[in-house]
Amino acid sequence: MTLSSDLSLETKGHRRVASVFGKLNFCIPKKSFHQSKHTIGRADGVSGESEESIAVYSGIYARKLMPYCIGMADGVSGQSEESSAIDSGICAIKLMPYCVANRMMDVNDEATSEFDNLKLVSGCFYLPKKSESRPLGQDAHFHFQTKRTIGVADGVTGRSERSVAIDSGIYARELMSNCVAKLGRKPNGAAVNPKRVLKTAHYKTESKGSSTACVVSLNGTRLCYANVGDSGFLVFRSNRCVYTSTIKQRRFNHPYQLNNSGRRIIEFDDIADEGEFEVEAGDVVVLGTDGLLDNLFAHEIEDILEKQISCETPHMHPQQIAVAIGVAAEANSRNDLYKSPFSMAAGLAGFECVGGKHDDITVIVARIESSH
Repeated sequence: MTLSSDLSLETKGHRRVASVFGKLNFCIPKKSFHQSKHTIGRADGVSGESEESIAVYSGIYARKLMPYCIGMADGVSGQSEESSAIDSGICAIKLMPYCVANRMMDVNDEATSEFDNLKLVSGCFYLPKKSESRPLGQDAHFHFQTKRTIGVADGVTGRSERSVAIDSGIYARELMSNCVAKLGRKPNGAAVNPKRVLKTAHYKTESKGSSTACVVSLNGTRLCYANVGDSGFLVFRSNRCVYTSTIKQRRFNHPYQLNNSGRRIIEFDDIADEGEFEVEAGDVVVLGTDGLLDNLFAHEIEDILEKQISCETPHMHPQQIAVAIGVAAEANSRNDLYKSPFSMAAGLAGFECVGGKHDDITVIVARIESSH
């Protein structure tokens, strides 16, 4: 259905008003996600006759509509956008800066560079831990297939944040939105520098809070990455782990993190780890926040991949694999007897800890395929 401007929304006691001129095609399925009150929605900025005459950017209206929704955005170009060379894809990626969003754009396009023989096909899973004060959790992510780039962020709540009720999830979501905005300005097929993308997004993020982050991009046959903190990724070949990214932390359970303090640009180069790994068609990349990495060992993910990618289902979609991995991590997080990666790391650091770690869980699975 079509909604006009000045739309008011009531969500969990928060009243938000979309007061920007424009209109929107808006669809909300009735089915809930994971039996929760979170809404899965879709917003699509639409330009009509009045908008065309004054070149209204309907995407600005759209991105103010669903501040507390889990959804996806689809940029739409009208006459006014075409005449003024506005990329509605950039509109779409800025749609829901306060959402836990599936920010996947141009999913039917192919990379245009004749030198790129590989592409990423990705799917994601996100499960926030139950919290009355932070119902959306503090993780955020994106997967941008035409740019062959994926990313995750995990908002970090410290003592100062708890004392003043800062939701670092808002910071993490804005950080990921800014990463996609940076990527959206690059032509398809162009090489991506993950560290530069993350650094630019970090500089532009204005929300209070802090976050770990990891951005991974496929450039030719090289998987390039930039990582800050304890999020990270693993690469699997023939269902066996062949590469694991390095965790960056000051000490146990105190990861390096991005924030908007005055020293953020000076510190970024000191705390951001970057590197690359040579990949080939058939490899599977599993990217996640610490909610995944603290609750599943690499050999457990290998077992899941073997079950999911069998002779009967060699082309299992990454979305299904991500769900299987995420569900397994969530089950381990609730097991008080499980000897988790987190409890083992705690023991090595001199702390007594048994069981999984209850946390938000984000998983992105990307399969590397031939672009031909």
